[in-house]
Amino acid sequence: MTSPYVPNFSHTDWIDNQDRVQAGGKNGFNARFHDLTTEFTSLADVINPLIEALSPAESFLTLMPVLAPRRLPLGAQDTEGGWKLVGDSAQKPVGPPEAHGIMNLTLPEGAEIKSLKVLGEAGSSTGALPKVRLQRRALDGNTADEIVVASAFGQEFLPTDEHVVRNRTHRHFITADIAGAPNDAVTLFCFQIMYRSRTN
Repeated sequence: MTSPYVPNFSHTDWIDNQDRVQAGGKNGFNARFHDLTTEFTSLADVINPLIEALSPAESFLTLMPVLAPRRLPLGAQDTEGGWKLVGDSAQKPVGPPEAHGIMNLTLPEGAEIKSLKVLGEAGSSTGALPKVRLQRRALDGNTADEIVVASAFGQEFLPTDEHVVRNRTHRHFITADIAGAPNDAVTLFCFQIMYRSRTN
């Protein structure tokens, strides 16, 4: 149980033509401001646990990378190659210079997306890395909006703007693209999305 907040600081008025303005001493500015600092610290000790308790909990959605091949640009001939499912991972094998994939994504209604993390192994010879994008598209729209772009493994990448999932009007998906790496095997282990549940 959180302890109730009891104020400890009480200001005593200075008196004109009697009190001397000074920094040091028991009645100086420094002492009073230090007392205020202590007061704010004790107030934070009470308020912060309440803020944490009222804040939506962080949740994680971890996905196996089951990527359907896609063509870039739209309508191009199928010459790029795709991500191959190897066990429970996706891999661009040695040989094809690039791979482009896409997978559908279902997120909880009202979830606020906080970050995207990609786990995998970079190219064995050049350290080549894919670009993984979490995107959304309006159900009646022609263009996709980028929410988060991950360009390295094992790091949390944040959205540039606040994004709340609205499944009635939008659908979400992940794309993974890599190019210019013919001599590299690149592996994707999983995608992890961190979000907070919201009610509005």
